[in-house]
Amino acid sequence: MTAARIKLKQALLLLLDTDDFEQLSISQICKEAGVHRSTFYAHYDNQYQLLEDTRVYMIDLFLSEFENYQKTIEAPKEKDSLMDSYYLVPYLKFIKDHQKLYKIYIKNPLDFQHKERDDIHFIAQFIHAIKKEKGGLTREKCAIAITFIKQVSAR
Repeated sequence: MTAARIKLKQALLLLLDTDDFEQLSISQICKEAGVHRSTFYAHYDNQYQLLEDTRVYMIDLFLSEFENYQKTIEAPKEKDSLMDSYYLVPYLKFIKDHQKLYKIYIKNPLDFQHKERDDIHFIAQFIHAIKKEKGGLTREKCAIAITFIKQVSAR
């Protein structure tokens, strides 16, 4: 990932703190990032592609910070439960911390094909957490995970 792409994503996130996405221009984003418009167009065709790339960036950020978010909550891990505070609260806190970005996706569902990828990300995070637990991925835990996946998929 190039430094320019990182700057553009970070600029978009900063601008979203004060402005609506629909009101942002590519020039504003480039000015905040300290790059030329030609640099923007070397990486993206439009603002929506930048926004999608920023969503992926945020998922990577969440994965790298998941354990830190877990440390900030005081919730015991329930035995063999994927739907407890130990797993859900960090995820929901991250979304709350970055709600402006996530509201754009919810508000514009036809502009993005993110639902399936977000579900896969969410499920993968739980499967990863299960594997790290004592005893690893057991038959019982697999059954819980499959039930969870079915519930998520039915949304």
